[in-house]
Amino acid sequence: MTADRYTKAVLTVIACALVAIAGHLWMGQLQPRDAHAQTAAPKYEVSVPKAWGKLLSFSNNNALVEAPDGTYRIVDLEGKAPEFPKVKIQFKFN
Repeated sequence: MTADRYTKAVLTVIACALVAIAGHLWMGQLQPRDAHAQTAAPKYEVSVPKAWGKLLSFSNNNALVEAPDGTYRIVDLEGKAPEFPKVKIQFKFN
């Protein structure tokens, strides 16, 4: 008997809360907030010299570039100037 009264009381409270929420929305008191575009600033801004060559691929913050003379460079791009970009590996096929 007490469980039945408790259940009815809880359901009545829930129903009143839902009616109050719906009433606020219907009356226009809870208006949606204005949408503002949020642009994220880049973590790093890196400039790779054109003399290093043509960009072939990019993976794991490393770029593979090919110079006109056939030299390949793997360049680490993650960091701030003046240390970065820095050449991690440089190789040339014979």
